[in-house]
This record gives sequence, C-alpha cells and structure tokens, in this order.
Amino acid sequence: MAASVSAEQGRAATPAAKEVQPITQAEIQQGLLNMQQRLDARIEKWGQSLDADDFEWTWRGRKLKQAKRQEVCEIFQGVVDEMYQLAVKNKARLNSEDQKLLSNRSLFIEKLGYENNRVNTRMGFDCHLR
Repeated sequence: MAASVSAEQGRAATPAAKEVQPITQAEIQQGLLNMQQRLDARIEKWGQSLDADDFEWTWRGRKLKQAKRQEVCEIFQGVVDEMYQLAVKNKARLNSEDQKLLSNRSLFIEKLGYENNRVNTRMGFDCHLR
C-alpha cells in the first residue's frame, strides 16, 4: 500500500508545469555546426550529380546554368528555413533579444552570418535568402 501511495504522489507531482530551461551556448554552437554539416552534405551530394551539360560558356569561362544555380540557392534556403523552424520551436528557451529576431527573418538570417541576406556560394554567384 505504501508503494501505491508513493506512486500516486509521484504522479500528482508530474503534471506541474515544466520549467523551461534557457538554451545554452553549447546547444547553439552544436546547432550551427549541425546546420553547416547538413549544408555541406547537401552541396556535396548535389555536386556529385553535375555533368558537362550543367555548364555554359560565357566570356568569363564556364559557369553553371541558371537552373543549377537555382538548385544551389534552394539548398541554402532549405537549411536556413530548417534553422528558423528549429528556433521557432525552441522560442520559449531563447532569451528575449533572440526571440525578437524571430519576428524579422532578415535579422535572423543575418545573425546566422549571411550579410544582407546574401550567400557567397564561392561558385561565381550569390544567392539571396528570404
């Protein structure tokens, strides 16, 4: 009987509101590292699918065709979108300054390190993130 009373007391204490733990700097750093790894893996996989028909000749040499440049930009946009959704999901754990970033995607993207919402792909073109 004492065991059942003890179990009931444990259950009664469980429904209490969970305390939200602030997100730690280590978690943020790990999240950014994971983002970079996902981005690198997606770009690597995409790059392995390229062939000669994906390039065109210009007066400056060979460059990716527009459709392929768009694919690269979509990869960057997808990773940024994932990070934004993760931040929204963990909004309660963010400090008030970081929560304000979620109301302005441009500031959020800039905080990720993309100045003026532009990604220098290092492939001869930039991507604009939205």
